[in-house]
Amino acid sequence: MPFLLIGVLTVYTLALALGSPEVFRKAWLYALVYYGVSALGDTWTTLEGLRRGYREGNPLYARALSWSPWGIFLVDLGLLSLKVVFLLRLGFDSTVAYPVAFVIAGHGHAVGFLWNLGFVLPLRK
Repeated sequence: MPFLLIGVLTVYTLALALGSPEVFRKAWLYALVYYGVSALGDTWTTLEGLRRGYREGNPLYARALSWSPWGIFLVDLGLLSLKVVFLLRLGFDSTVAYPVAFVIAGHGHAVGFLWNLGFVLPLRK
């Protein structure tokens, strides 16, 4: 998975949040929808890839998927909590920390969804 792209998107989001936190205060619903749609897409393409014989590249998600098909969301609860704690320690208030955490988590799932989609979609001639 292109971790460099996820890192660049994360740094950009943190820079945006540090420069204009009011953007995230007003857009918390959009952040939640972005996270939800990208997480569902990533989960769908991951499960379809596993059905076709591929394996999960992220060891944390691979372990969670061995417990349940919805294990990705169980891991995400913990990762989102860690992101929020980190953002609160950076000095953000909770009305900014939660939307920023959801956007950062959404970036990872959006890149994973697009990456998986390239393998799951059938090749066309």
